[in-house]
Amino acid sequence: MNRYLLLIFGLIYFTSPIYSQEESKDKSNHFTIKINKEEPEKTKKVKIINKKGIGKLFTNTDLSVLVGGTQFFGDIKQWDHIPAYDKDINFFEIKPAFEISLTKKIDHLFSIQTTAVMGKFGGIRRKEEGSVNETYDPYSFYQGGGEYFVADFKELDLQVLLNISNVLSFFSTDISTNNTTFYLKGGMGYNIFNTVNRNLETGDYIYSYGYSDEQQFGGNIKKSLFDSPAETVYIFGMVGAYEINDKFSLLLDITKRMGKTDKWDASLSTLNHNTRTKYDNFNFYAIGASYNIGGKFQKKEWVTPLEGLEKRLNKSTANIEWLAEDADHDGVSDAFDKEVNTPMGVSVDGSGVSLDVDMDNVPDYLDTDPFSSRGAIVDENGVEFDSDNDGIPDSKDLETNTTRGSIVNQYGISVSQENHNGGSSYFPSIYFESGSYYINNANLKRIATIAIIMNNNPDIRLNVIGNTDKNGTTEHNKELAKKRAKEVIQYLFTNFGIDENRFDITNNGETRPLSNEVISEEFPNINTLSEINRRVDFHISN
Repeated sequence: MNRYLLLIFGLIYFTSPIYSQEESKDKSNHFTIKINKEEPEKTKKVKIINKKGIGKLFTNTDLSVLVGGTQFFGDIKQWDHIPAYDKDINFFEIKPAFEISLTKKIDHLFSIQTTAVMGKFGGIRRKEEGSVNETYDPYSFYQGGGEYFVADFKELDLQVLLNISNVLSFFSTDISTNNTTFYLKGGMGYNIFNTVNRNLETGDYIYSYGYSDEQQFGGNIKKSLFDSPAETVYIFGMVGAYEINDKFSLLLDITKRMGKTDKWDASLSTLNHNTRTKYDNFNFYAIGASYNIGGKFQKKEWVTPLEGLEKRLNKSTANIEWLAEDADHDGVSDAFDKEVNTPMGVSVDGSGVSLDVDMDNVPDYLDTDPFSSRGAIVDENGVEFDSDNDGIPDSKDLETNTTRGSIVNQYGISVSQENHNGGSSYFPSIYFESGSYYINNANLKRIATIAIIMNNNPDIRLNVIGNTDKNGTTEHNKELAKKRAKEVIQYLFTNFGIDENRFDITNNGETRPLSNEVISEEFPNINTLSEINRRVDFHISN
């Protein structure tokens, strides 16, 4: 009954392609994690195999051939683990066997395998000194010098393989076995055998199963295949497969076959249950190769839950890192920065755009005059136009055609020397960088305006007033303010020939700021209101 049941199982296997998802790897049978968190997830291209009927049935199916040796474990065995060898009769407990199988991949975890195996297994038990062998000897043929048996078997199996390489990837994303895949397998089989037990010294017959000549010198005529004894076999083992290419793989197979019988060694265990095994079993150690006979069909890469979670975490991490990136170090993430190349230390608004206090479309760090009037027309340096060169920008000048070199008030209106009233006339201020008394090019037009006024009004004297911001000590700022005033006087004398005796010096230091200073701890001297306090002013002396 059991033999027919196994044949039915095999028939079901070959006629049930609907259970196959027909998926496989292009380069490896198991999953190898390679995560690139900078790139979006990609799906491998699908290789469509347009097959029908038998061709479709064998898609994702491997034909395997293995050869190896068997090692028996049962009543007739010399040692528990290692195989025995007897030189006198040239008997070795490792016997040859051959296997051919078809393996169809169901999904990335499970495969179904149908196997046909044939070969031999055997065992030897010598008589040890001082001991008595308990030999199964119903015919009283045992001669007392030890025994051995040899069994020929043919077997048909149905097994399920579990891809443990992919299973392990559920628990770790660091698994990488290159092109090697490991499988656990289990199943059932139907074993047909012919076994004979003989005396070790003479080779004479003791007992057998599956032989027609059961007599003292028998054990030579096997029964036919369908008349031979058969038993159910339980199978479990491990397979390692090394994929050479899409078609060929090398195999290493270690399988234990547990027979639901005690007849394989022609010796029953009823004599002594304490020293004999109840069920016989043997191991099959084999190497071989497999060939993909129907092609491989893959829809997409298999993603384990752990890998999917890691990819999502990596993607989230990449997004967070992207949101935190700030290429110009202005404190505004590149994701929201409308000006991603702001120079280091330049003050920006919430959108990363350089501050432009006077809104003249020239950022403050490039603006020579960062406090020009709202809506005023400025040049590329942010300086308002002064058509009559009187030092008053056009946006504030109520008299835009003042004679060149005239003394004007703060509204650009000409005033006479007699009515200038001490300090009511306007002279443009000269501005300096933090800690410096060097006159830069941005001040050339202003200082030229002062020189014109001095040349056109030879009788006036100017009080040159030095000022600083609050950076530094009070004593240092007093000295710096004095140097700025002297530098302006020296510049007017050297470049415009203005007599140095026409100037007086007043040193305010940091005591007369025009604005309350906003000092940044990180950049104390850059782009703050304190820059308007770093100046030299001019008043007409009484």
